[in-house]
Amino acid sequence: MMLGSLRRDPAWLMLALGAVALLGYFLLWPVLSMLTSSLFNKEGQFGLHGYVQFFSEPAYRESLFNTLWLGGAVTLLSLVLGAGLALAAARFSFPLAACLGVLPLLTLVIPDVVVAAAWIVVLGKQGVLNSLLAPLGLELPSLYSWWGLVFVMTLNNYVYAYVAVLVGLKSMDRNLEEAGLSLGSSPVRTLRTVTFPLMVPALCGAAVLVFMHVIGDFGVPAILGARTPVLAVKTYNEFVSEMGGNPQMQTTMASLLVFLGLALLLIQKWVVARRTYQMESGRAPERVPLRAWQAAVCATLVSILIVLSVLPVMVVIITAFTPSIGPVLKYGGFTLSHMQQALVQAPGPLYNSLLLGAAATSAGAVFSIVAAYLIVKRPSGLSAGLDVLVMLPLTIAGTVLGIALINVFNSGWLVLTGSWVIMALAYFLRRVPTSVRAAMGPLHNLRNSIEEASISLGVAPMPTFAKVVLPVVWPAVIAATVLMWITTLSELSATVVLYFGGMSTLPIEVFQLVDSGRLAQASAYSLVLLMAIFLPLLLTRFVFKVKVGWTQ
Repeated sequence: MMLGSLRRDPAWLMLALGAVALLGYFLLWPVLSMLTSSLFNKEGQFGLHGYVQFFSEPAYRESLFNTLWLGGAVTLLSLVLGAGLALAAARFSFPLAACLGVLPLLTLVIPDVVVAAAWIVVLGKQGVLNSLLAPLGLELPSLYSWWGLVFVMTLNNYVYAYVAVLVGLKSMDRNLEEAGLSLGSSPVRTLRTVTFPLMVPALCGAAVLVFMHVIGDFGVPAILGARTPVLAVKTYNEFVSEMGGNPQMQTTMASLLVFLGLALLLIQKWVVARRTYQMESGRAPERVPLRAWQAAVCATLVSILIVLSVLPVMVVIITAFTPSIGPVLKYGGFTLSHMQQALVQAPGPLYNSLLLGAAATSAGAVFSIVAAYLIVKRPSGLSAGLDVLVMLPLTIAGTVLGIALINVFNSGWLVLTGSWVIMALAYFLRRVPTSVRAAMGPLHNLRNSIEEASISLGVAPMPTFAKVVLPVVWPAVIAATVLMWITTLSELSATVVLYFGGMSTLPIEVFQLVDSGRLAQASAYSLVLLMAIFLPLLLTRFVFKVKVGWTQ
């Protein structure tokens, strides 16, 4: 039924209606309005004119082709790298295997724009490696190319595949693999015929997650992909065009990004639904110690991966204190001028990021625990609809959401464009799905009988939630809050569309400085951004003893 158990709880019913109304008005309506706008040209004529123009002009078709190729290449490489790493971590014991547990923390909390800036310092035309190779008459291929995009974005996204496959492998019953081996099947054949088929849902989920991140990413393609236009960047360029751009083409390209995401979700659902993937609960697979040479190979590969994951942070720290003359870096020297500029002389981006992050995180933390409780503990048609709405932003690129919000809230009774509120709203909508999922886990493990016992003793549902449920899930609330904070601070895709004079954020400042070649100052702001992300994370981990995000 539509209301289900909510009929007995008027307070929770009102909260459910409010949550659905909030997402419906500020998320669903802007997206549907944008999709509708793509069907009307400048003269107000209804039709597929925008889509016809898109597919008839080579420049637009190229951006779609590049988006699909880039998404496919990065997804494939991320699956190979992430799944291979997950298999090694779940099935084998070797030196440095324990270090694999920190990879998600190292990779996921470093903003894409910081990673791109760091790799420019290392592999750019005037970068460290090219400077070392110059006396030998050698020069690396340009980082501003296909290989640069694929390389950097694979390092940014492989960890999603790693985590998804690792969870699947650890949840398998080892009896299945042992049965195959006992019947004479080789380990490779057992992996191919037993393990791999059971991992199809995890692999499909990882592929969708990586592909969504790639096609919706703005920072890395905008910095490194000047010669390789993709949909997210071309949509933004059309939006900010000095000639006014084409409003219908803006919404057409934005709509195509939404359709790509939805199509991939449907394909994933179709692939997984074709077969049944069920296992009886049993013993988790044991890790097998590798022989000397095998352990050495695995340890070496893990070491390389850890170095590549940590390198952007190390580069940012060093370059932030390196003297520079314009774009030329003077390594070997030391200066505090860049940090002084970021923290004292021009701290506006830091203040703006903290303001927007605090506003979005505060609202997101409250909304996440309420939404998670409604979805898990108050099942109904209304809460199921809320669940769908909460997950909708995962299919929408940041630039698309920004354009949708501007198109709707640029006029009418509620004008938000040009205010910090619309930026905080975009942060909230973009990051709340992850926080809701983080808060849902402990609620699944909380027995309904505990809450029912309190209510049967005369305590109303809302006080019961505050006195019984909330203390139990409080670590999840803290984790969801910190997760919201660290992902909000690194937001660039929506910000680049919505920000206005005086409201530049740290990611925007880094992006603009990298674009103008001022890598030392960009590194200083990047270091400030990393400190703003890591300090709350470390505080939560070591003071409150709560593990956040993928490390839970």
